[in-house]
Amino acid sequence: MLRLIAEVTLLVVPLLLAVGLVRGVGRSHRLSARLAAGLALGGAATGALSSWAELAILRWTGLSLQADATGSSGALLATFLLAAPLEEALKVLVVWPLYRSHRLTSPVLGLVYAATAAAGFASAEAIALVRSSPFDGLLFTRLALGIPAHLFFAGLWGYWLGSVRGARDKWFSLAWFSAMLLHGVYDHIVFGRGPGFMVAAAPLLIAMALFTWGALREAAPKSGPMVSGRPTLLSALAEPPSLRAMRRALRRTERPLMIHWIAIASLVTIGVMIACIAGAVAVGHRVGIDFAMADEADVRSSGPLVLIGAAVLAAFPIAGYLVAKASAATSVLEPALGALFAIFAVLALLSATAPVAVVFAVAVAPVAFALACGGAWFGLSPS
Repeated sequence: MLRLIAEVTLLVVPLLLAVGLVRGVGRSHRLSARLAAGLALGGAATGALSSWAELAILRWTGLSLQADATGSSGALLATFLLAAPLEEALKVLVVWPLYRSHRLTSPVLGLVYAATAAAGFASAEAIALVRSSPFDGLLFTRLALGIPAHLFFAGLWGYWLGSVRGARDKWFSLAWFSAMLLHGVYDHIVFGRGPGFMVAAAPLLIAMALFTWGALREAAPKSGPMVSGRPTLLSALAEPPSLRAMRRALRRTERPLMIHWIAIASLVTIGVMIACIAGAVAVGHRVGIDFAMADEADVRSSGPLVLIGAAVLAAFPIAGYLVAKASAATSVLEPALGALFAIFAVLALLSATAPVAVVFAVAVAPVAFALACGGAWFGLSPS
């Protein structure tokens, strides 16, 4: 009975998300509900095909997506050489006829149609995994967490596929590769590691929610917190900037790019990060947290990981604000680039000392970059 309820839930929820997206954006854009339904069916077909192909190939090679079965190296190989590229490529295959027939006339249409195809893909994949694996609450949680990632990362490359040059644009290739990489990282954390490390997926989930909110604000600028003249819960919350506002904030101003402030921003970010981590360790010892107890097999031992992760993320808005104030910047470009170089430096250090930690650092990187931009935003000088 519980398995049946889980199957129905995992089947319906992605499709409901797609319906909500189509209806919400359809108020200001010409969307075809029949076409969206066809894309969802096509996504479901490719999702079933992907699940069957992955299972067959993993059995043939002896690899596994789970680190406890074949080790971290085997799980990473299975994720980034098989699962992640295969899944994102099959989703593109579903949307590709629309691009070839010139029906993706705007980035918003590309985003919505790609996410709709991904919703069907997520439903079919979830049903296949429930039926082919021992079912329990942990599997249901993992599959539920996997649903928003399918829609978000498909929407990421779909946005660029619907741009003026579409697949001929280098930005589409970069968007597809980034979506594949980040989706692989997310899936490795959610499906490949123990339940104690699933908390590391929270930063990517937060980033997905904020960027989706920003994209929908740009897609439907006339729809605000007031619907039919009645206030909603969203009217009490601060809204994130739209994608257009983010691009404007990162744009160069009339002033030349200050290279020395980019270098200073990198050093400041690393310094603040070290200070925040040291402070988190001191607070942890004071309140009795044992940092040696971290165990990915036990979700109750994720406290040290949460504390250290929160300290790392807190460093980025602080550093961005300090650099923007000190440099009297009128754009977030210099603090943002400094934060980006600091992230690359951390990734390079981890790749040489703790390669497995690179996966978790990549998961945190998008949120860290966004927080650095947010901190710099508040520190900008009036233009």
